[in-house]
Amino acid sequence: MPTEGIFPNVIQTKPPGSFAADDGRGVRHRIGSWKNLLERLPMDRRPALALAAALVALAFGLRFAEMSRTSYTPIGNASSYLALGKHLASSGTYGTGAGAAGGAHGPTAYLPPAYPYLIAAVDEISGQRGASAPAVRAQRIAQVLLGTATAVLVGLVAYELFGVTAALIALAIAAVYPAFIELSTVLVAENLMTMFTLAAVYSALRALRDHGRLGWLVISGICVGLATLTQISAIVLVVPLAVAMRHLPGVGKPRSVAGPAAFVAVTLLTLVPWLIRDQVVMNGFVPVSDEAGITLIGTYNKASAHSKPPYTWHYYADLAQFQALATRAHAMTEPRLSSRLVGLAGDYVSAHPTAPLAVAWHNTLRMLELEGALAWRASAASVGIDAGAARVGVIGFWLLALLALVGAFTPMARRAPAWFWSIPVLLATVVFVNGETPRFREPIDPFLILLAACALARAVDPLITHVKQINEPPHYDVAKRIKPI
Repeated sequence: MPTEGIFPNVIQTKPPGSFAADDGRGVRHRIGSWKNLLERLPMDRRPALALAAALVALAFGLRFAEMSRTSYTPIGNASSYLALGKHLASSGTYGTGAGAAGGAHGPTAYLPPAYPYLIAAVDEISGQRGASAPAVRAQRIAQVLLGTATAVLVGLVAYELFGVTAALIALAIAAVYPAFIELSTVLVAENLMTMFTLAAVYSALRALRDHGRLGWLVISGICVGLATLTQISAIVLVVPLAVAMRHLPGVGKPRSVAGPAAFVAVTLLTLVPWLIRDQVVMNGFVPVSDEAGITLIGTYNKASAHSKPPYTWHYYADLAQFQALATRAHAMTEPRLSSRLVGLAGDYVSAHPTAPLAVAWHNTLRMLELEGALAWRASAASVGIDAGAARVGVIGFWLLALLALVGAFTPMARRAPAWFWSIPVLLATVVFVNGETPRFREPIDPFLILLAACALARAVDPLITHVKQINEPPHYDVAKRIKPI
């Protein structure tokens, strides 16, 4: 039976588990078996694997070097994440006694839990706590590893969709992309969200390729749940991936119902423990996080509308028009304060019905780095990225965007199904709230990298046609199984 994954042309002579069997020769036998497996790889795939390994090492090395080169002081949400992580590692409880958001009292559900739990795990492993220099360095090393994993997943998704050549190009771009490198040195939850997003997409593609194996469906649903528990905006992934599961073979009849139902069920089951926690601790239903109030009012208010550049986000308590409310916030619970702020944001939109369109327009300009240096400098400074690194990141994004624009018109890009390309469009709906770069664009940038890889793969195609297999589509072509939506 053909081996799956990255070794599509290898023929197994033993069952998969037999490589680990102990027949008296122990570890030496197992090493010998894996050596025999590698020796049976097609010759043209061995250089590709070696190059992929070198690119992964490059991705890690560049991120680690940038981390070592730059100083970093956690600010904003990063400070809150460190405090929550320290509290978790010390007490084992989330946010009970760590302080509520916005000046409210009682327990908190403001920040979704996945990233604080990662911070707590790194604290436990490193033996450090909070915002001390050794603790922050350990957390930054964790971000370097997340960034490296993201680059790997970009390559894997490209392999599933477009083949070896595009996969190596996509991995190379992700390895050296300046915005990814600079984000790998600071503490932002989007680092974790981006990794889970790509893991969910890759698992969905594997589920479609591997004859509907439910294990990949389960992994994809769990990753969507974990992405949502990192940033609530990731819940939009449920829609395109559920559509993808309509074409999942072998999961029941009718397949168009069973696949999406199973996927959504796994995603919801991943969220249930946290939803129960919120119900018990917060004394009411909280949809993962109660950040909506502080988030929306920070954008939809008259001060933000007249700021330079327009509609930049502000913390509500820093605005004169909300000072009276901020002084009374200590008498409110976090959900009550959030509800009050959501109401005020709604009142502003009712009085200014075109405000969402104006917000989306200006945030789109910011996402494209087209609203001037003031915007990208302020966005970078808000997460602790220095201006020099931010400038390189902006130039790198413009180059990537131009390549992605070319790649969007290639036959290779059209090979991917419509549900796949709908993912970055849905993720981009964040522009109706905020558009700080590069962090809010981080989950979208991998899809631009994939388009750029399509453009470059087409450009280098004539140079490698003499190596037949390395230029062929993968052993499974998603477009051949999935009908256009």
